[in-house]
Amino acid sequence: MRVELLCTGDELVTGLTTDTNSPYLEARLFELGLKVQRVVLVGDVREDITLALREAAARSDVVIVSGGLGPTADDFTAECAAAAAGVPLVEDVGTLQFLRERAVKRGRELTPNVARMALVPEGSEVVPNPVGAAPLFILRLGGCRLFFLPGVPREYRALVDGEVLPRVRAELEKRPGRTYRAFRLLRTVGIPESVLDARVAPLAAAHSRVVFGFRTHAPENQLKLMAEAPSQSEADAALAAAEAAARHELGRAVYGADADTYPVVLGRLLTEARATLALAESCTGGLIAAQLTGVSGASNFLLGGAVVYTEQMKTAWAGVPADLLERHGAVSRPVAVAMAEGIRAACKTTYGLSVTGFAGPTGGTPEDPVGTVYCALAGEGMSTRCERFSIPGDRDLVRLFAASNALELLRERLLTVSAP
Repeated sequence: MRVELLCTGDELVTGLTTDTNSPYLEARLFELGLKVQRVVLVGDVREDITLALREAAARSDVVIVSGGLGPTADDFTAECAAAAAGVPLVEDVGTLQFLRERAVKRGRELTPNVARMALVPEGSEVVPNPVGAAPLFILRLGGCRLFFLPGVPREYRALVDGEVLPRVRAELEKRPGRTYRAFRLLRTVGIPESVLDARVAPLAAAHSRVVFGFRTHAPENQLKLMAEAPSQSEADAALAAAEAAARHELGRAVYGADADTYPVVLGRLLTEARATLALAESCTGGLIAAQLTGVSGASNFLLGGAVVYTEQMKTAWAGVPADLLERHGAVSRPVAVAMAEGIRAACKTTYGLSVTGFAGPTGGTPEDPVGTVYCALAGEGMSTRCERFSIPGDRDLVRLFAASNALELLRERLLTVSAP
């Protein structure tokens, strides 16, 4: 089945808004074993949208269209769909009644521009929107089925999950001689994409039913595995064998799979170890704490921390001796060690984690230029570990990888102490 996505709106082609709908749908379709063939962005020009609809329908079995179904003057996707199909717009009675009742509940009158959302191309299947006003409508152009959805992410996702994907899945299951697929997304940290590719390249020849793919989502790199076979059991078995081989090759670089996130996995490790953590952050400015507190139940393992951005605060909150700062400077191995040990002592935790560095674009020294970061981990039953990293990139990238490298010190420690 060939699937394309068509997204409309000037905001998407002028950089004012980032398309978040397409990545969401691409991932959900991939779960069905479908790889999107093309994603097209079109501005608010009637002729361009109409032509794009006709071209996509001629190439595809399914086209999923988003945007341009609202009440404003630049919402004319339904009009373009009718033009592409060569049919008139008609009023959907159920949608119009819903819009009237919605207006009454809000103490308003139904205005003509809002009522326009009830206009759909003749012959469309209309599906109510469970979380918004504009409905989903489904239209056939030749052998292609087109799904038209609102562009508002909350509405888009509700309709994708509740209406679009079940229909696509049902269509797949009816197709004779279908290929069955199984997939896994392995998430790695601390290994560059080129190295990841080189490490798993020899596995591809031994697992001919599995497609190996790669995706970078800083600071991690991801390995995509998709098995294809004449039956689901064969696809599942091929995937399991390829995944086992990849995990064996990559070892601890694989931190999780599929929907796992790094903070959630780390929180699980801390919880299983009944360990607690305190943070002393300088150049990351609270980024590590923000990641960990995004995990539900983080108070079970993260007791607290401090953004010790200045030398004064490194002394006051993390207990770094002033003479140590004077001798070695704030960005140094001894200070990172003192920060980790000091914050652990202050918070009485199992582990203390620190990071200090030059995020740029100013600062740095000949010995420690911009991008130099020191991360340290102090803990019970261990000598304090400190690592120096040289991180290329702009300020945001240095801070992102500094946080990741610091947390990786902690993950490696937790895996070591939990190993049989």
